Amino acid sequence: MNAICKKKAIDHAIESVPNECCGLFIKTEKGYEYYRCKNLAHEIAAESFVIDPLDFADGEDKGEVVGIVHSHPQNVLEFSKGDIASCDAIQIPFYLVCPDLDKMIVIQPSDIDA
Repeated sequence: MNAICKKKAIDHAIESVPNECCGLFIKTEKGYEYYRCKNLAHEIAAESFVIDPLDFADGEDKGEVVGIVHSHPQNVLEFSKGDIASCDAIQIPFYLVCPDLDKMIVIQPSDIDA
């Protein structure tokens, strides 16, 4: 993903602390963009995320969803078992950002053993 998208995702993560942020990387006619989504996990938002389905649909209306993005506010740059299972189920790459580390990692569905 490009540097502008990464920066926007990390900025979103910083603004969302102590909760996880979530969003989408979308491929449009103009290129790639980061699309912020609401985290509906509410009581467990510090350790989990649930993308608002209306935000996901709006993102799909803008272009092709090429990545699911979320943050770990505790700055653990490692996918959880739940993240890996969700990536495998949805078959869309998952990106993880940490607000204080200025880093992003990705897992592709094809990287997951069935």
